[in-house]
Amino acid sequence: MNILIVEDNPISATVIEHTLDKHGYETLTAHDGGEALGYLESHPEIELIITDLVMPNTDGVELVRRIKERKEWNAIPILVCTSMRPENANERLAGQDCKFVLKPIKSETLLQKVAEATAEQRKVLQDPAITMTQIGIDPEAFDEVVDKFSETVNEKIIRLEQQADKGTVDPLDLKDLLEGAKLVRADRLADVLTSLENGRDGCHQEIIRASAPLLLRELKAMQYHLNLFTS
Repeated sequence: MNILIVEDNPISATVIEHTLDKHGYETLTAHDGGEALGYLESHPEIELIITDLVMPNTDGVELVRRIKERKEWNAIPILVCTSMRPENANERLAGQDCKFVLKPIKSETLLQKVAEATAEQRKVLQDPAITMTQIGIDPEAFDEVVDKFSETVNEKIIRLEQQADKGTVDPLDLKDLLEGAKLVRADRLADVLTSLENGRDGCHQEIIRASAPLLLRELKAMQYHLNLFTS
């Protein structure tokens, strides 16, 4: 799992980084909300955000608000790491859906809160070894399936980026992508694609336009995980 840490205090940042790295998490660290927003733009693989509230420049409150405004980001779980009382932090966050871990940071508590924050999150890609066993396919054949699926993912990313540059929404066939996502157990992407396919009646292109940033982020996250598998 890839986690974005947003913390201006170097001691707290180091504790969080070392705790998570030791337990197999991949981490990125930003020192204020503005830097964090930049990471979110360039790292679609981020699956959890751990943020302080009181920071220079763009603080944690503004960061949470801006994340929740973006359709492609608002489902990312946020864990607020603060020395404030939870009720005071909640008041500052205006009821945003966040979980809390209190400072000073204790490793055991942090890991428990990370597990709780991500417990209901769908996986980007199920362990390929499990998928191969479930569908009864050998590794060589599965590699070929992944290669074909990767080509489809890459083609859709290019199409969506071109449309974004031109400000257009051209017809986009998602059936092959959905079939591949279900086959390789890319559950999160399959959920997004199923939602889009279910909205075809009369306003499909409008739905695609509104959901294009979310779909593009999910495709890029999928691309990241497929590249890890094939490398």
